[in-house]
Amino acid sequence: MISQFSTDLPPAEDNPVIGFQKKDPIGLDMPHNDALVISIQIAQAMVDRIHVDEGSATNILQLAVIQQMGLEAKINKSARSLISFSGATTVTVGMIDIDVYSPPVVCLQTFMVINEVLPYNGILSRPWIGKINAITSATHQKIGYPIPGGGVGQINSDQAMARKCSAQGLKKSKQAQFLPLIPLDPDQPDKKARIGSRLSPDEKVELTTFLQNNKDMFAWSPSDMPGIDPNIICHRLHVNPAYKPVAQKRRNFAPERVAIIEAEIDKLLAAGFVEEVSYSEWLANVVLVAKQEKGKWRVCVDYTELNKACPKDNFPLPRIDQLVDSTSGNQILSFMDAYYGYNQILVHEDDKAKTSFIIERGTYCNKVMPFGLKNARATYQRLVNKIFKEQIGKTMEVYVDDMRVRAPKCADHLKNLAEAFSLLR
Repeated sequence: MISQFSTDLPPAEDNPVIGFQKKDPIGLDMPHNDALVISIQIAQAMVDRIHVDEGSATNILQLAVIQQMGLEAKINKSARSLISFSGATTVTVGMIDIDVYSPPVVCLQTFMVINEVLPYNGILSRPWIGKINAITSATHQKIGYPIPGGGVGQINSDQAMARKCSAQGLKKSKQAQFLPLIPLDPDQPDKKARIGSRLSPDEKVELTTFLQNNKDMFAWSPSDMPGIDPNIICHRLHVNPAYKPVAQKRRNFAPERVAIIEAEIDKLLAAGFVEEVSYSEWLANVVLVAKQEKGKWRVCVDYTELNKACPKDNFPLPRIDQLVDSTSGNQILSFMDAYYGYNQILVHEDDKAKTSFIIERGTYCNKVMPFGLKNARATYQRLVNKIFKEQIGKTMEVYVDDMRVRAPKCADHLKNLAEAFSLLR
């Protein structure tokens, strides 16, 4: 895993221009989509299988690596939750400050220490990349950084090792178990929610009791959704009057696909999401998009022409990297997804007819905001920012219809979750 050696290195000072050349990929297996996996000196040891990840906000090292270095006693023991972009949770052993050497540059970095079976021995993330002013290129499998005197240092990635680590990670992912399901209503055992597999027995009991006491917050069908009061928000199209309305001619589908489309429209009618319409100037076609499940289809509406006529709503969406960074330092998080989120917002009465679409048996328009309209995400983000204005950045993060409640201490989590539920209710 590691080999011992020592080197005394001076700090970096200069920042020359760094770039990559066409000849750099020579010898690589091209084309590729491989990660940057390097060997680098950390403290007094050379450590291999280090993933250089610009998408990560935290440096990470395996406990086994620290133990082989003989530095376990220097770990500042503190249990924190690290949340990956997929939502997977890892509890840390603690933190440690160690020098990282990229000859002749040395910089002190803080690492989160974990005790997990992973394909990588560690991760060097944005703090290290930024500290040495490095430029990375996964395509060229190289990392360039300035060195004293105006030169450029370079670290080569091991493409073969990157592929081996990736294969190990995929195998582990396929073997991962789902989070446990707990029933929310004893009278309806099919209504369940997932909770963390690493909660203590007492935490599991407390969280299960809390969720069961708030079972009315969960929706299992469109009829369970009260919808958003239009006095709070509704979706406006603001169609540019200079655009001439476009009424598309109906597309022809095979009989079996017509049946799929009509079955979906029947569901939308029953839920009160659409209604029949006549004499609409705007008219769009439906399209069938294959789902991941074999033989399953999603019925969508092609609003390309209508979207062209609508100005862009520049309401800002949260930055993904900041959302990921905000997970660091929290002991526990809860992830929630709004059920049919977009469909909880009504389309303004003056704009409903503009969302009209045509199928074999007639024309319909949307009563609720459909997925596919140009500014739907901005409208929903405006809503959640209004609802959670006091919580966002403190106890919650919200990206459109995905919500996350967080707590630096486990003891505060149910209080924060109750506050979020109260606002949603």
